[in-house]
Amino acid sequence: MVLDERLRGAFEGAGEPADPSGVYEDLIRRRERRRMARGMTLGVVSVAVVAACIVGVVILSRVFAPTESRPGADGGIAPSVQPVPTPADVAPTGKDIGLGFPVCNVSTIEGPFASPHTNATISVATKAGDLGGCPQPDGAFNVVTLDTDQDGVADASFGPIECTIECRTFSAPDLDADGTAELLIVQSGGSILGLGLFDVDVQESEPVLEPMTVASPGDPAGGFEPGEVVRLLLGGDEFYLDTLRCGDPEMRHGPGLIVTTAESLPHDSPDARWHAHTTVFALVDGSLQVMDIGDFTEPAGVEAPSFQSGETLCGSNLGP
Repeated sequence: MVLDERLRGAFEGAGEPADPSGVYEDLIRRRERRRMARGMTLGVVSVAVVAACIVGVVILSRVFAPTESRPGADGGIAPSVQPVPTPADVAPTGKDIGLGFPVCNVSTIEGPFASPHTNATISVATKAGDLGGCPQPDGAFNVVTLDTDQDGVADASFGPIECTIECRTFSAPDLDADGTAELLIVQSGGSILGLGLFDVDVQESEPVLEPMTVASPGDPAGGFEPGEVVRLLLGGDEFYLDTLRCGDPEMRHGPGLIVTTAESLPHDSPDARWHAHTTVFALVDGSLQVMDIGDFTEPAGVEAPSFQSGETLCGSNLGP
């Protein structure tokens, strides 16, 4: 108890500056007086330097100034003045894919979006800048387009979509095993990619190209709120890993999608284990329906984890 009181008194004393004779305040006043004196001296010197510069410029301009003459006088020729281009004079750059404005940073992917036996082309692009050039995806007008007959003209589009660092097509998995593909696009770059999942349907009178949502009740613990647009992660860094795998072909609604997110704990430990959360989805009526949820752990050693993503996802390459 006595030790506690002594420590408390020491900390309380340390919080207040000891200045019984006013030495600290006197130092502050003297420091301020020196600062003001230096400021006044610097001001006087600055004014003198500026005045000298002005006088020098005037003298030099009179010495070296050319003899003025009016355009055309003594056979002189009036100088040619080039107009400064305005935004209307600058030809827009980019590619015309039938959206009514030029686009740039175009990435495409072909797949059986139209039917099991007929390919279509999907593109992700950024609206070209009004003054030329291609803006970065962050804050730009980014769009997804569907070209059902591959004639280079978009038959359906969706946008704008938000992108960070990267904005591009990624993969065309067949999540419900019906022979036609869905669409994955990169909307966030880095060591862990942020992916958007789109439903594609050209069987109706108007082609459908729209983001998929999470069906109720979702999986809030896994980051999948019901009714929200699907956001998927893929990749990893030192302690985190997000993977995507195709589900069991014998599932009631097709192969589906297995999403796993894991953290290696404790960090920087030879005894670390993956603490993983898995959500199993089926694609039902254009939405992801939660079929199963689970948590598990396993050693985080040198071997690849059991939930590691493969090179393909439901028949489509996942890229490097």
